[in-house]
Amino acid sequence: MARNYNDLSPHDFEILVRDLLQAHHGVCMETFPPGRDGGVDIRLHRNGEETLVAQCKHSPGKTFAQIRGQLEAEAKKIGDRFPCRYILATSASLTRQNKQEIATMFTGVRLEVDDIWGVDDLDNFLRLYPYVEINNFKLWITSSAVLEHLLHSDLHRRSSGLVDRIVKRRRLYVHSDAYPQSLKMLDEHHVCVISGEPGIGKTTLAETLLVKFLSHGWEVHSASSDVADIEKVWKPGVRQAFLYDDFLGQNSLLDSLNKNEDSRLVGLVERIRDVDDKILIMTTREYILQQAQQVHERLQSSRALTNGKMVLNLSHYTAKQKAEIFYNHIHFAKLSDVARESILRERRYMDVIRHANFNPRIIELVTKNFEDSGVGEEYFFEYVLDALDDPRELWERIFESQLSVAERSLLLVLATIRTRVELRDLHRALNSYEGVSGGRCTDLHRFRLLLKKLEGTFIQISANVALDDQTNGFHPGNRAALIQLANPSFVDYVSSYLSSHPDEIDQMARGCLFFEQAETLALWELGEAPRNQILRSVFDAFFGAAPRGRQFPRLAPGHQRVLMDALTRLSSAESCTWVDSAQHYGVSTRREVSVRDRHLVMLILDHKYGRSLLGEESLVGIVQMLADRLGQIDSGLVEREFPLMRHLSRYESVQDPVVAARDAAAARLLEILENPEHFQSALYVFRGFDIKSSRWSRRSEVNLRQKFASFALEWDLVEAGRVNDVAECENSLSLLQEALADFELNEAIEPVVLADRLFMLQDEVAQDLDFGDEELGESDPSERKREERDGGDPRSFEEPSDPIDDLFRTLI
Repeated sequence: MARNYNDLSPHDFEILVRDLLQAHHGVCMETFPPGRDGGVDIRLHRNGEETLVAQCKHSPGKTFAQIRGQLEAEAKKIGDRFPCRYILATSASLTRQNKQEIATMFTGVRLEVDDIWGVDDLDNFLRLYPYVEINNFKLWITSSAVLEHLLHSDLHRRSSGLVDRIVKRRRLYVHSDAYPQSLKMLDEHHVCVISGEPGIGKTTLAETLLVKFLSHGWEVHSASSDVADIEKVWKPGVRQAFLYDDFLGQNSLLDSLNKNEDSRLVGLVERIRDVDDKILIMTTREYILQQAQQVHERLQSSRALTNGKMVLNLSHYTAKQKAEIFYNHIHFAKLSDVARESILRERRYMDVIRHANFNPRIIELVTKNFEDSGVGEEYFFEYVLDALDDPRELWERIFESQLSVAERSLLLVLATIRTRVELRDLHRALNSYEGVSGGRCTDLHRFRLLLKKLEGTFIQISANVALDDQTNGFHPGNRAALIQLANPSFVDYVSSYLSSHPDEIDQMARGCLFFEQAETLALWELGEAPRNQILRSVFDAFFGAAPRGRQFPRLAPGHQRVLMDALTRLSSAESCTWVDSAQHYGVSTRREVSVRDRHLVMLILDHKYGRSLLGEESLVGIVQMLADRLGQIDSGLVEREFPLMRHLSRYESVQDPVVAARDAAAARLLEILENPEHFQSALYVFRGFDIKSSRWSRRSEVNLRQKFASFALEWDLVEAGRVNDVAECENSLSLLQEALADFELNEAIEPVVLADRLFMLQDEVAQDLDFGDEELGESDPSERKREERDGGDPRSFEEPSDPIDDLFRTLI
């Protein structure tokens, strides 16, 4: 298995050689950075004297001819200083003749031909000691077998962007304590929810876990927008790892779980818990998870989601691991010796590592953008520290100082779209924005040049993506480039930027070409939760309550009318964003924003400003379209109209049409009453809104209550005979008990039969449980790491110097 040593830093290579020597000799060895003790990188010290000394020369991809001069200089430098056994390890390619010539160079030490290791010898040792490769994560993830598997797997065909990102970023990966903890969660619960603040490394951790399972022969799948993506590829008896990245969205006004997806997601999690050949990894921002759990009770009550939750934060990164993150970005970045010296001088790197705002994403941004920053190379340290002191200032410096007007305009427009957009649509949206001010519109050639310059740091381009336009049907030849922001935190910066540049908000709103753009501006305007309690409840019901102490960004006041004009103008405009198709692998489909959701955005904004922005004609039109949909849609989709009806109920001018719409919705729901949830939905339409009752609604509610009283016992008996495992039985019992509470029949009807069935099933399952794996419980990996750091590992030994200092000395 060919391995890629190019992605190892000199420090990584030294650690690899040390681990191989320890495995081969069965003893612990000391390591030193280059230059310490004159040519000693690794040594074995016993009984007061050195018995083995090793020197590492990291020269990946080079031949003997290319490193000959370096080796001759090394041989001359060490002379006859070491009487003990001497080992020379290099990542260059060496022949037997090359080794004999090297042994002749080092005549002053005991360097045998067999103690000269080239890249082939390293590969051979790794075959002998495979656990060394597993511990050296950056090596095995770069092996040709793993990369070949990644690039030719179903995962690549379905989600090439994910695979490309893993391949490009592999050299920067650093294991934190969260990695073994997440593996332990997956081993125990088969599910791991990785949450945390933006930029903390959630996706990086998920990708690391994903590749780990892929390298062990698991079939890997990536869900895009719904748990159905996982259900469609489920294969009984096959080891499968599922990744659901950003499963709750990225703070969009309309991002939410699809109908009943909270129940389906919890059901899927419980299903995966019960099998040993499936694992599920999900990521989300922590505050979004908190909001979703307040809105979706099923998510809050799921034991699997609670037990398998990993809240990733800075506490999972030790000082050494943060040092490795910073070191990796510096080593692989295009930084001059002067820039590196500014970090190394007086151990200033410790100020970065210990900074309270240390964040892997910020470190990536500063190292990637410093070359174009215009800041003097000797001030690299100050540049990094300023970015950590005020991350917004970093974006501001890049956005306002390093970019042209055209580049800034393009990024502003793309930030309002937020997700993937077709190249031609983005170009049209840019021209629409430019046209508002009467400026010169960017032609297609210039537009492509802008994209090329911004790719990597600001945008991500997926070329030649197959598209399903949902109008003419899917055709494999329908392909285009899709554009999206590379860094989600830039959207947060743009909202903050506009709040301090109010003169640009009107141009943004008037220049919107697609509804999604106006929706984004509305989200930013609605960002600060309303102080009025009634409006606050409306806000919380839609977005979820904001975490304590956190405020969403908000645009400068005074622009709500132009925003409403944009929403109204675009209420029937085409959609522009794309998501992964549920029907075809590797295909993207247009994400349609429904008329209902468009109207809902308009009403929420109007409610915030005392129902003063939306014209009477528009309001009547919204009610009429609601009534038309209720007469056409499937009964199962009626609940989706509830938020709209709740908002419309507060407008006195359309009270009578809203009563008629409510009655139409109730009539559709009464058509299907097959389980407790159907009855609850029908009751809610009568009791859940502040809509006056009609003669028909009063009579229908009485009939509904009578029907449920007789339905409950009958359904209880039928369901008791249908369910065949504890999870199903508990779910059925819960559904019935919730409905009984809603109808205030808890004391009148007891679900005795179902409860008895539950106890029987629990007894049956308990008898079949194998408790043999209890003895597998090991000490917590994070605790073991802490013990090792504190010297608790009996194999540990006293380091001759600070390992962080040793690490950064290798940058000299």
